[in-house]
Amino acid sequence: MKIQYASDLHLEFGANSVYLRNNPLIPVGDILILAGDIGYLEDDNYIKHPFWDWASGNYDRVVVIPGNHELYNSFDINKLHDGWCFEIRENVEYVYNTVIALDKDTDLIATTLWSEIHPSNGYFTERGVSDFHRIRNGAYRLTWERFNDEHCNCRNLIENSLMTSKARHIIVATHHVPSFELMSDEFQGSPINGAFTVELGNMIANSRIGYWIYGHSHRNINKTIGSTHCLSNQLGYVSHGEHLSFKPDAVIEI
Repeated sequence: MKIQYASDLHLEFGANSVYLRNNPLIPVGDILILAGDIGYLEDDNYIKHPFWDWASGNYDRVVVIPGNHELYNSFDINKLHDGWCFEIRENVEYVYNTVIALDKDTDLIATTLWSEIHPSNGYFTERGVSDFHRIRNGAYRLTWERFNDEHCNCRNLIENSLMTSKARHIIVATHHVPSFELMSDEFQGSPINGAFTVELGNMIANSRIGYWIYGHSHRNINKTIGSTHCLSNQLGYVSHGEHLSFKPDAVIEI
């Protein structure tokens, strides 16, 4: 089984849509995993984007995990729950906090894994990160406390699924970055890092996860933690030149 992966396609931006139209993914996998920030779920035109017809026709199955940008345009974070699913095409679906048996030997743990914000950085993070101005929490805006609540939900899903999975192979796919070992040096010391990265390095190193696919940072850093291959293939903002390390044919084989 070949699993192709990408994230942060940001179809909401014209430059990204044009780039992908002219430089499409090269279908080399049976399954495509998209690790978040593909577009806005609250945009009525989103599911009509031609990318979805293309993806549906070129892969047996497409699994998409919500990133933070999926919730922009005032999507209510409380709509998300364990097992949440949104079908875009017959073989293309968004999933949240879900374990999917890709075959009889392989489990995919799929979760946004909202990161964790230290209380001392809550004030700066709420003012400096767009999530807290563009995502709803019921009748209010998202707060760092609610953000952290969702981190706990996602982390618990991962930990519980690792304990109960009987699969020979385990893949984890998240949007947020699961270890500061995967963070670019240019971001070291920033007070808003908690909105992007959480330190799960010890958990990863002591797990039997074969691959961990992540996104969000717009920096493609691949590293092995313990025996887990942490992989990223983010397009990022084309207008900012962040697409130069993107691979249209990134794939793993199980």
